[in-house]
Amino acid sequence: MSSPCFAVELITFDAGGTLLTLRPDQAREWSVVLGELGLEVPEERIAAALERERPLAAARRARTVPATHAVSAEAGEERRRQFIAEVLLGAGVAPDALPAALEAIKAALDSARMYLAYPDALPALRALWERGLKLGAVTNAWPSMPRILLDLGFGEYLGFWVVSEMLGVEKPGPAIFERALEIGGAPPERALQVGDDLRTDVAGARAAGMQAVLLDRSGAAEPAKEAAALDVPVIRTLAALPDLVP
Repeated sequence: MSSPCFAVELITFDAGGTLLTLRPDQAREWSVVLGELGLEVPEERIAAALERERPLAAARRARTVPATHAVSAEAGEERRRQFIAEVLLGAGVAPDALPAALEAIKAALDSARMYLAYPDALPALRALWERGLKLGAVTNAWPSMPRILLDLGFGEYLGFWVVSEMLGVEKPGPAIFERALEIGGAPPERALQVGDDLRTDVAGARAAGMQAVLLDRSGAAEPAKEAAALDVPVIRTLAALPDLVP
């Protein structure tokens, strides 16, 4: 597929998997946080508990988010607290220590402490920002995500963010993209969404009339094949994005 050239004035980005990611040493960092409370929980036990609980949490989420894509900060907070509690109990944290441990881990996950910006993210945004393009984030996330983005340095280039649990609807629902277009002051045909998920980012943005690019950091064949079938350009790194935009 030949490289397209997008004539746009607004580019919006997914957050997780696109601009930032959880630290790869999550279990170790959980252990460090708990150690600050005087709790000794080996990272191996935390790692095993995280591996067990993640698919269960994903299944709970799938059951509770309706087909309308309506979400709320309250429901999301409840799910996150349940996830943290189940991991801590599974890792051997005693019930009497659970409340303080839960609050400490929750605070860490609501901060930049648990995340890393991808090395290609800020340079790519800087290159686009220097061209005078409007940049924003459209993300299925919780209310602390703006603070995380700011602490990781994205506030220098992102003019706004639309966060699902703050708006009340998540991707791929068109309303979240329509809100971004409203804030960004751009017609949909002059806007581009960049993200790592074909359903939420690409299909969602296109349903709102926007253009889209799939970011496939893994280089997996299947996403590229599906994207090609939909005539969606695929990039492996955000460093390739400025070349697609004049």
